[in-house]
Parts: sequence; structure tokens; C-alpha cells
Amino acid sequence: MQLTHRPEDFPGFFATVMWVGIGVWLFWTTPGAAFLSWQAAIYFIFGTLAVGLFFGIIGLTMQRLIPVLKPMPGAAKPPGGVAQVVGTLYGVAQFVIVYFLAKSVVTKLLFSAPAA
Repeated sequence: MQLTHRPEDFPGFFATVMWVGIGVWLFWTTPGAAFLSWQAAIYFIFGTLAVGLFFGIIGLTMQRLIPVLKPMPGAAKPPGGVAQVVGTLYGVAQFVIVYFLAKSVVTKLLFSAPAA
């Protein structure tokens, strides 16, 4: 596996950026959540690593199973229709999964209300 210096070549990059962006929004809007807390460190350090690895592995597996999805270095033409449809569906699925996972981690795991 060859890693390049371009972040878009890493299949987990989109999910990682979404995890951080959604996390900032959730920490901003969740009552009792604080950016300077141990929960924030857990979320932004370990959560970001876990999401990047998880979706990176899924993306690399999809590229190996479906060769049309693998980006060709120096390709002058855009990817075919199948690759565009699968890529779009994968991006939408990533967004939905990352949003609900981040929301449940922040509201139910890290900042859950104590039982009365």
C-alpha cells in the first residue's frame, strides 16, 4: 500500500472530517458538553482515529473488491457512472452513520444525564 501526501487518497478522510465537524457542532449544542474536558479528548482523539481507521478499511476493501472504484493516478478522464453512483451512495451512508454514531456517543455515552 502506498500512501501519498494527498488526503483525498485516504478513503477514511471524508468520514474523519465529518466526525470532527459533527463533533464540534454537537459539543456546541449539547447542554453540559464542554470542549475543555476529558470527554472532548476521548471524542476528538480516540473517536477520530477509530472512525478514520474503520471507514478507511471499508473504503480500501471496496476499492479492492470493485476495481472500477480505485482512483487511477494521472487519469485524465472522470470516473465512470458506476464509480460515481457507488461513491455517492458510500458518501451518503458515511454521513448518516457518522452523524448518528457521533450523536449517540456525545449524548448517551459521554454526556448522559444521571439517573434520578
